[in-house]
Amino acid sequence: MLPRGYTCLADVEPLLIEIQLDADGLWRMDLFDKRGGFQVIMPPGEFGLEAAKEKALISARYYMRKYGSDPSWERPHSIVWRDFAPREVIWET
Repeated sequence: MLPRGYTCLADVEPLLIEIQLDADGLWRMDLFDKRGGFQVIMPPGEFGLEAAKEKALISARYYMRKYGSDPSWERPHSIVWRDFAPREVIWET
């Protein structure tokens, strides 16, 4: 089982896609448009990592065509996802 805060990042020009595991077991998805510095926060709604990745890519396509001023934008054929697993933090007092 993946730890809470586990994150996947994909650099899909001109977007950066971030998928992060929430405390309640849902995946939160964010799009960052690097051209204008915009962040699009999508509501959590997927329980599986692969389903969250696919939903994020579908949302990226929708965003780029509707709001990104690129009606012909398609996602790349190969996408490299980078993983980040947070370390456990032990607080000492």
